[in-house]
Amino acid sequence: MTIEVVKYRDLIPILSIPRFVAEFSQPTIEIRGEDFSSVDRVFVNDSPSPEFIIINKHTMYVQLPEGAKKQICNIEVLSSKFTKTTKSSKMQFEFGNKTRSVTGLMSLIQLFTKWILQSPGSDIFNPERGGGLQELVGQVTSTKRMDSVLGTVSRAVQNTVTQIRTAQIRASNLALDERLLAADVVDLQVYEKQMEAVVKVGVRSVAGQEAVTGLEL
Repeated sequence: MTIEVVKYRDLIPILSIPRFVAEFSQPTIEIRGEDFSSVDRVFVNDSPSPEFIIINKHTMYVQLPEGAKKQICNIEVLSSKFTKTTKSSKMQFEFGNKTRSVTGLMSLIQLFTKWILQSPGSDIFNPERGGGLQELVGQVTSTKRMDSVLGTVSRAVQNTVTQIRTAQIRASNLALDERLLAADVVDLQVYEKQMEAVVKVGVRSVAGQEAVTGLEL
């Protein structure tokens, strides 16, 4: 059994924020979106909302956290699902209040994410394991010279693919949708103002299922 520690959650698109809801004692806003039926958490200015109420499928009331009462910079509405159908998802590392197991493609994505971020030498029992991508985080580089970053990411992806496929050879009972076939860098976007790069990696299972995981550096 694989425990979920890497949580991928679909980001539900927000259509509008029409008003403040006056009838609540704490600052609360109304949010309208495509489908709030599976909302799990809401973040305002990267802080979790203390409380939210789903009024109907397209309307939700969200209480503002302390740091967002003067100005709202961004809002993220996270689904409890990972459907592979929405345009973007958010990744979090946590056990949460209730642990749960993951299977299939979600288990494979979690394994790939953990291994590509792991630095070689960090596991004394498997010193060669890890794509080393975490070492890129926070490094200073010119946004006009991203070829070296792309090369480093590509090598990390392929090293991780080789390591996982080698390890899975010994797992004779592993389901095909949890067995890695291939992974490739599908996109690299640079945002100069935010001083960050977003890498998207496509991961494919032997069963033919595919998902894209995004990592911010």
